[in-house]
Amino acid sequence: MSINKQLIKGLNIITDRTALEEYTNSLLVQHFMEPMKNVVVRTEHFRPQVSIEAPFRKNPSPCLEFTYTLSGDTTLSIRNGPGDWSKYRISEVVRFFGFSTELSGIATVNSLIPVKMLHLYITLQKLAQLLGSGNGHLVRAIVDKAGVNSMNPLNITTVGPVTTSIIHQIFNRDGASPADSLFLKGKVLELLSREVEFLCGSQRKQTILQPDDVAMLQAARTIIMERMSAPPSIAELARKVGLNEKKIKQGFKELYGTTVYGFLREYRMQQAKLLFERDHKSVTDVACAVGYSNVSHFGVIFKHHHGVRPGEYLRSLKEYRMTHHLCR
Repeated sequence: MSINKQLIKGLNIITDRTALEEYTNSLLVQHFMEPMKNVVVRTEHFRPQVSIEAPFRKNPSPCLEFTYTLSGDTTLSIRNGPGDWSKYRISEVVRFFGFSTELSGIATVNSLIPVKMLHLYITLQKLAQLLGSGNGHLVRAIVDKAGVNSMNPLNITTVGPVTTSIIHQIFNRDGASPADSLFLKGKVLELLSREVEFLCGSQRKQTILQPDDVAMLQAARTIIMERMSAPPSIAELARKVGLNEKKIKQGFKELYGTTVYGFLREYRMQQAKLLFERDHKSVTDVACAVGYSNVSHFGVIFKHHHGVRPGEYLRSLKEYRMTHHLCR
């Protein structure tokens, strides 16, 4: 079973004509890329002229699919059964994943915030090939986790800073040049490796978190991201979201796999890389923007995370842009 553009287009259908017209008239930009055979990436970027309430149907997919939201403010109401609905508010970087998933519901999209999404599709045969012989149990485990039911109609989880950085890097490339194509292949493999690790990692401990705790920890995460250049202390963060300091510390380790300050450091490094790539800022300006007054200290941490000093990374970006421009 191969994946093609028409197959992907047929997976999600807006079932209301007026909503479909509003969607297609929303300055919609889509790109389809195939970094490897039987692996397809689709990026989607649109900003509705008005808020849209779009009834939709998601057809069963013959491949494993991951969907990542990079920005937007969308509410998904998923139909579980007659008169039974589950509601999800999507306003941060999260992943949905599924296999052979059939859903219907209503997507309400806020027109004030542009929507950016990245979709990754891969056949089970291709995934098995990438994992190598003797790892069929991993594919089966992933399919099991990708299943949905009436109690869990939508597999949705938060995404850590490192995975978020990979997603942004894929989103911002078009695969038009040989160098771009090679870059995308490497990043897609990196993303898949992290997803396999996420889905098939060692059994996690019994959770200490209640649903309200998760919501408060997500609020704490948002505060850290919004105030990364002058972050609050853990005590202040705990007061703001209504959790004690111990629950904040334990919760971050369980939910995000790192400490509060570890999350802040990873997020700062992710944003630093994006500022270099998107805004072409100087090393000093980027260090200051992400909260480091000591440029040398920033350089050490950047190299630890990305394997290269910020000045060297900035020079490589300039060389890439020049070469990319000349090759067009």
